[in-house]
Amino acid sequence: MKQAELVATCKYFSGSIFSALLLALAFPKTGLWPLAWVGLVPLLSSLDNQKPSDAFARAYWCGFLFFTGTLYWFIHVTVLGALLLIAFLSLYFGIFGLAYRWISRRATAWKAFGVAAAWTVIEFIRAHFLTGFGWVSLGHSQYKNLLFIQIADITGVYGISFLIVLVNCFVKEIFDAVRRSQREMIRLRPLLVPGIITFLIFFSTAGYGLWRLSVLDQAGSPAEEVSVAVIQANTPQPLKWDKTAWPEIMEQYQSLTARAAQEKPDLIIWPETSYPGILWEDREGFDGLKDFVARLGVPVLIGSVLREDEDYYNAAMLLSKDGEVIETYRKIHLVPFGEYIPLRGLFPFLSQIVPIADFTAGREYTVFQTPAAFSTLICFEDTVDGLSRGFVRQGARFLVNITNDAWFHDTKAPFLHLQAAAFRAVENRRALVRAANTGVSGFIDAAGRLVKAVEDTRGKKTYVSGYTLARVSLNSEETFYAKYGDVFVIGCLACLLWTVGRRRRLKW
Repeated sequence: MKQAELVATCKYFSGSIFSALLLALAFPKTGLWPLAWVGLVPLLSSLDNQKPSDAFARAYWCGFLFFTGTLYWFIHVTVLGALLLIAFLSLYFGIFGLAYRWISRRATAWKAFGVAAAWTVIEFIRAHFLTGFGWVSLGHSQYKNLLFIQIADITGVYGISFLIVLVNCFVKEIFDAVRRSQREMIRLRPLLVPGIITFLIFFSTAGYGLWRLSVLDQAGSPAEEVSVAVIQANTPQPLKWDKTAWPEIMEQYQSLTARAAQEKPDLIIWPETSYPGILWEDREGFDGLKDFVARLGVPVLIGSVLREDEDYYNAAMLLSKDGEVIETYRKIHLVPFGEYIPLRGLFPFLSQIVPIADFTAGREYTVFQTPAAFSTLICFEDTVDGLSRGFVRQGARFLVNITNDAWFHDTKAPFLHLQAAAFRAVENRRALVRAANTGVSGFIDAAGRLVKAVEDTRGKKTYVSGYTLARVSLNSEETFYAKYGDVFVIGCLACLLWTVGRRRRLKW
């Protein structure tokens, strides 16, 4: 490509590039979350007065660059799979570009609300279509912005995404008006009422957050709580299926567990697939673990691969203080191309791209009762909002996430995973305990705060080994979101359908 052509291409996609950069910087590890509130402005400005094909292209490439900057770590599992995933997810940005172009074609002062509703519905579809991929939701960028994320107990994470897009739209409109000559400043007048409403929504959200945080903080020590310890062994991924390394792995877990047990916790939690090998294929090894737990006298939740007949499950198994199996949870929401190959029979070439065997999905929303009612989310299940709601409605009083992010090396992946977990805590007002092989392992309270984590003396939370212990509050409250789900998204969809109904006669 000639230099002139390269310059022209960069100029054409400048809004896409700038927005992708700002949005990516809003997520960990940089975590510059205020950038999300203006990150879409360059893209939105570049979409004005564009043909549908150009609007799609500019938004698509913004998505491609954004997802590359946030999800690049998938290459550590499969390079081709990562490229295909990013290319697919970018389609949602492209669809948003088309929606923005359509809504803006007959621009009104209220279009910002339609644009925000469109983004919210598209983001919801991304999180659920074809089993869904809810990572790096725009709202997730605010997980440290405690004041604004409290509304998630009503709207879910989608309410925060809606508000961010709404603010971006009005910033863009004001910026466009200021750029015009003074004679055209009168165009700001139609924005007055929608702007006031946006202002009220913004500060009402902040006010609700302030109130909820105040209520939670003033509650003091809960009437009921349990003491829980989490183990982070930091087992290298290549060793997990190396039989010669299994004795060393078990020695590491048992050493950390014995140290944690000295602090008299009510429960000790190991990460996903922490038990090496496959349960029930190695009776002797598992009997040794049961004897170890019985000597400690503390219940232990372990992650394991479980074989039952011809089926293999990604499972969490609770051992009693006597070392006996109390209950087992079999993972319900499997990761496509991570734990099974969709349509393997129709497209056998997919097995060459991602060479894995298929797990079987569990069916039961298991609630463990020792030492108190809790449920376990395995791996990416804490990114699935509906699953957490299901466990809470079955009676879980706190949530546990066991995971192994070692697949993705020491990248931003563990912190993106932590973001999603924080929203499950807020949405359901349940403390959430995380045990991750390589981190981040720790305790998230009902306000979404990471209150304690396994870390070294420098404060590094990933790729370090250790344990930590904290008291976990038990809650039986059923939030609006836990009870009614994504009513807010339905409202956004209704808003869009109303818009379509009004403009059904318009053509591109």
